[in-house]
Amino acid sequence: MTKSQPKSPPPNPSPPDCTTPAADDIREQLPAAGTEIVLQNFSLSAGGKPLLDNTSVHFPAGKITLILGCSGVGKSLLLRILAGLIDRDHAAIRYSGEIRFGAHGAAGESSEVRDHRNQPVAVVFQSFALFDELTPAENIEIAVEHSSQAVGAASSNQKARELLSELAVPGDRPTSVLSGGQQQRLAIARALGMDTDVVLYDEPTSGLDTNTAAQVAELVRDTQKRFGRTSIIVTHDYATLVDVADHVVVLNHHNRSLQELPREDWIRLSEILGVPPEADDAASEDPPMLQRIMASLQNALAASGEFLEQFVLLPFALLPRWRSFRWGGRVTWHYLKLVAGWSACVYIAIAGMIIGFVAQDFIFRYLPFRQYTEPLLIENLLHATGFSLYRFLVPILCTILIAARSGAAVAADVGSKVYGNQLDAMKTIGMDPLRSVRTPILYAFLVGTPLLTFLSYGVASVTSAVAFLSTHATEGVAFWDAHFHRELRLPASVFYKGTGWLVTKLLTCAVGIAMISWKCGVAPKQSAADISRGVTRTILWSTLFTLMVHFVFSFLEFKAPQ
Repeated sequence: MTKSQPKSPPPNPSPPDCTTPAADDIREQLPAAGTEIVLQNFSLSAGGKPLLDNTSVHFPAGKITLILGCSGVGKSLLLRILAGLIDRDHAAIRYSGEIRFGAHGAAGESSEVRDHRNQPVAVVFQSFALFDELTPAENIEIAVEHSSQAVGAASSNQKARELLSELAVPGDRPTSVLSGGQQQRLAIARALGMDTDVVLYDEPTSGLDTNTAAQVAELVRDTQKRFGRTSIIVTHDYATLVDVADHVVVLNHHNRSLQELPREDWIRLSEILGVPPEADDAASEDPPMLQRIMASLQNALAASGEFLEQFVLLPFALLPRWRSFRWGGRVTWHYLKLVAGWSACVYIAIAGMIIGFVAQDFIFRYLPFRQYTEPLLIENLLHATGFSLYRFLVPILCTILIAARSGAAVAADVGSKVYGNQLDAMKTIGMDPLRSVRTPILYAFLVGTPLLTFLSYGVASVTSAVAFLSTHATEGVAFWDAHFHRELRLPASVFYKGTGWLVTKLLTCAVGIAMISWKCGVAPKQSAADISRGVTRTILWSTLFTLMVHFVFSFLEFKAPQ
């Protein structure tokens, strides 16, 4: 079909109003492979500020579409909505209207998908959102195995190697040391590995030098030609990417609409995009102090309610509802190393050594009238030392240190994933962060907290023995062992007295630390300072929670029959 020539635009026209695309423009060629996307009567607002108002636009199937506009007009928000990353009931971002995906077949028939969140979409993020703890090949494998056309580990590995070779990404080095261009190609390879009909690019040339940006533009064009994907690119760098585009849509901030731009107007993009949006003085004013305080209280109450709700639903959160147990296990192992790795073991062991020595040395060194009372009380003093170390001194110290050290490490890790869009990347490849990240974090703390505490107690008891024998060598280790463990050992049992209470409060602390670390880590992060604040809040609230648990248990366990 030949395309009818549009009329010449008047001098200095504003972007054309194409809310109802012309049929000639929509079907310029025969139906292409891929998926067309149509927004109908679409409106969008962020923070109460309207960005789009009852606009309609069409993204043709199997073509490259650029979405252009000034900074802050909502381009990236629109991309995230198309990717299904923002729900309609979002607190600050509201949108309405229809988002339709239509899959084209060989004969041109289409099947509309009303709920775009159920439509598999691959996203190439501006920050790449790669998983640094995985190799380049594994970054692709995890996407392949969680996609709608999931395959086994062997097939995913073969596909990953093929994509790495095709896109010239080195697979023999860590992901974190790849250059910017290599990471960009790897992000594209991961998106292609999902076998979706739609690939969304968020500023694919941002932060790249001119030559690398040109290479990425050609890569996008080559990818679209070879794989026949519908490609939508949000960008400021129209000078680099317009040459590879088939279709241009401008987000006009003046009339809050999405307007398809005829090809003859592409040479005027700098003029069309040259006028920035006017500053919203009312929106830029700081709200009154009382309003800020009330908003903070509302946020705190909402967070507390959500925290309690998550505790109630904890049994469901512990279910390993993973699409791939291979990757569920890998993530669990990653967080177990963060919570109870070698550095944590050394850290807790040193704490146990200190508390064991201090408890043993202090109780004898500062005993009143030691020369008279020690021979009479030595057995009882050893009873008290062993009981106090096992039942509350070591558990309190260890859980506080775990909350401060391991909780902070997990919050920083999750916060970095939020800041680097890795959690969003998980959503786009079919991984639910609540199942794929929060559940492994719970497992890591539930396993790591008791292990670290018992390790610390073991070191504390050995240190106590050494400290005792250094001043009472004539008594011997058998004397120490018999009286140190007298209040703990039970006949015909391998467990010490009160182990049930101890494990219960350790697991309670573990669950609380895990949930607080997740909650503080997963909160929105706009900068590295936000990650630091999340870590600080984790240390504050998790240590306070731990102290409260021990305080409550002190009224329960020591009054109950042992």
